[in-house]
Amino acid sequence: MNDAVTQAKFQVLLAEDDVVNQSIVQAFLHGANLELTIASDGRQALEAALTHQYDLMIVDQNMPFITGDRVIRHLRAGRSMNASTPVIRFTANADHPPFDLSTAGSVLEVTLPKPLSRHDLRTTVDALLRRNPEESGV
Repeated sequence: MNDAVTQAKFQVLLAEDDVVNQSIVQAFLHGANLELTIASDGRQALEAALTHQYDLMIVDQNMPFITGDRVIRHLRAGRSMNASTPVIRFTANADHPPFDLSTAGSVLEVTLPKPLSRHDLRTTVDALLRRNPEESGV
């Protein structure tokens, strides 16, 4: 098998406005086969998702300019290249259940509470990347 194919990294968008949380996610995902693109607000996240294909998007619910939900709804409603990309949503909102797994058609979305757990994040990232039908053998 070609080494370039076996070493291909998953493309992951992290949309998080808090630099401390960005660092935490980077540390939690260190060593995973990922290339992380960071967007610091909702506008940057939407722009990145409209111009680059991602295998997974990790989105904070409460971001400046455009909320995480609005970014996701915009991508799902349009014909964007990330309309069917799996999403992990972060929220500090106590109204959300601690682990919410929902599907919108065949698209998987998971909500994880803040503060983040390394185990929950890694397990969820691994599960969602394995479910991506375009990535075989993961």
